[in-house]
Amino acid sequence: MIKIRALRPSELRQVLTLLNRYSDRESEYSLLKTMQQLYIPMHRVSQLLPLNLQFMPAIFVAVAEDKVLGMIWLSRDGSHSRRWKIDHLILDPDSFSYDVGTQLVNYVINRYGGDGVQTFLAYVDQHYETGLALLKSCGFRRSARQHYFVHRNPANLKLPPVTLDGLRDSHNGDCAKLATLYNDCLPVDARVGLSKGWRDFYRPMPLRLIEKTRGAFNRRWVFQDLARDCFIGSVELVTRDYKDFTLHILASPGWQSAYRDLVTYAVQQVLLTTTGATLYVECFEFCKAGLETLEQLGFQRLGIAEVLLKDYWIPVEDKGSRLQSPILLFSGRPTPAMNCRIWESAGQPPEALGGWLD
Repeated sequence: MIKIRALRPSELRQVLTLLNRYSDRESEYSLLKTMQQLYIPMHRVSQLLPLNLQFMPAIFVAVAEDKVLGMIWLSRDGSHSRRWKIDHLILDPDSFSYDVGTQLVNYVINRYGGDGVQTFLAYVDQHYETGLALLKSCGFRRSARQHYFVHRNPANLKLPPVTLDGLRDSHNGDCAKLATLYNDCLPVDARVGLSKGWRDFYRPMPLRLIEKTRGAFNRRWVFQDLARDCFIGSVELVTRDYKDFTLHILASPGWQSAYRDLVTYAVQQVLLTTTGATLYVECFEFCKAGLETLEQLGFQRLGIAEVLLKDYWIPVEDKGSRLQSPILLFSGRPTPAMNCRIWESAGQPPEALGGWLD
């Protein structure tokens, strides 16, 4: 018999083994690997808090006879306490079955959906048919596609210097306009599952100090249309080791021509730091200018992920049949006949109850 529960200390080593074997990005679970046994009590405390105050990812495991058959790892999507993302879903190949996977997914959906989460997200490689089929069997649907690009040696791009009038460093006062820019870039049908608020772009001083002490680099520039008092683009550079840089670019739908200039500016900033960098870029498929620019500049496509979305709501199939009397289950009242006698003693005949549902 399979039990699904929050991660326990006795299961930590098995979970780390699964992550080391099948996850290609150690940085995504480095905190769990570093803290190990200290992670568990903090994980429990986080789960006791309301959704908007939970500060650690949620990890659940499927266990049978003290063996971890699978694990699922989910966290808030940015600042949205009502939207959570499945970061990892790993099933032991020696005991893989759709049932274990669907039980894990449905468990966290029902648990967190009951607490108020409205939308669940998952990013799955478009060629991974098994994972796609599993999530779609749990009610997920395709919302968008995200393309991943890499350039191993941006110094070879030899892009001409670019100067953008209206480009400046971003600050926390720009958060609302950045959220508007981001949401304007989304198609209408994708905004429900992918939209962001101003808190997603807010970076408090304590967070920046922590990043600085860890040697991380995170900087954003905004491209402002002074005449209209709005943003037409933004570029953000993130790195933890000054070797692998992640580039996030936003270009307003009416200013897609600015995408190439924003990429050029970002490459210039990276080369000011190091000449041996690897540059990673994420681009949604609906941003055609971004895809064309990255391909023209010689970026290598790493893969394409399907962005799957599930809204937490339970459909009720109405087959047209109506109850003639209510279903009554009371503790200490073992038979329907006894329930009927109780209603009759109160002056309510059993026939009258069916009318309540008409």
